[in-house]
Amino acid sequence: MDGRIVGTLGVIGPTRMPYDRMVHIVNLTARMVGQALSAQEE
Repeated sequence: MDGRIVGTLGVIGPTRMPYDRMVHIVNLTARMVGQALSAQEE
């Protein structure tokens, strides 16, 4: 919000989980949540 970090997003899962794939999903989700929060400020 206003260019500041206001939270964190992470993934907890088993050792054999494909974490390389999850990094992309977490980044996409973080961007979408950030856009939604920015839209609420207006």
